[in-house]
Amino acid sequence: MIEVRTDGGGQPLAFQWARYLHQVTQVANRWRVHTLWWREEIWREYFKVLTDSDFGELSRAGLLCTLYHDLLADRWYLERVYD
Repeated sequence: MIEVRTDGGGQPLAFQWARYLHQVTQVANRWRVHTLWWREEIWREYFKVLTDSDFGELSRAGLLCTLYHDLLADRWYLERVYD
């Protein structure tokens, strides 16, 4: 689970992960999944984003990652970081 700052349309602007703030510079893709799975309903909005991330003294680099917003629980998650 992560903390995310969004714009008025629910699109992520920045998120906190691994003690660092990651500014979203571009949303590469956005999609929704809504299904009544066998055990429980899933309703999520996914975002594949590019970031400008300041890792302090370590480096300054961008990440490509997938975030999703669990619309039923109103929680955000970092699903994947691409290398």
